[in-house]
Amino acid sequence: MQKKWLDLAPFLGAVLLALVCGYLLGRLITEQRSLVKTSIEVRDLSRPPVPTVHLDGVYNGSLKGSMLGEARLFLGSTQITPDASGAFLVPAGSLLTNKVEIAIPTGMRFVASKRGQKYYPVESASASNLSPANRIYFSTAEEAEGAGYRR
Repeated sequence: MQKKWLDLAPFLGAVLLALVCGYLLGRLITEQRSLVKTSIEVRDLSRPPVPTVHLDGVYNGSLKGSMLGEARLFLGSTQITPDASGAFLVPAGSLLTNKVEIAIPTGMRFVASKRGQKYYPVESASASNLSPANRIYFSTAEEAEGAGYRR
């Protein structure tokens, strides 16, 4: 009788192996169907997706930086064109000039500094040297002198 069971062992092993393989194959197919399909996007990494301008700073009077992508950079009305690697070095003269525009109130002919003792005509060179934040305006010389300033 023991020999009968031993004769069936290979058959029972094959059936058990088939059941396990069938179960695992079914789970694999079920999992594949439940996965969300994702799209694959291929991009050319030699061109960045966003145009970029990187300014390194001003070195020896020249503006140094780099541009990547389809960026455009203008210095005043002049367009900056980078070399093949995207780098540029241009004179920064117009960037280094401090342009201060001061609006003179209507009717004001004289100006003084809050910290100073003298007053000046608004169109004079001395008046243009006064800090915009410290300016006090007067319509007449008498008004300036009345406030304690002298010519």
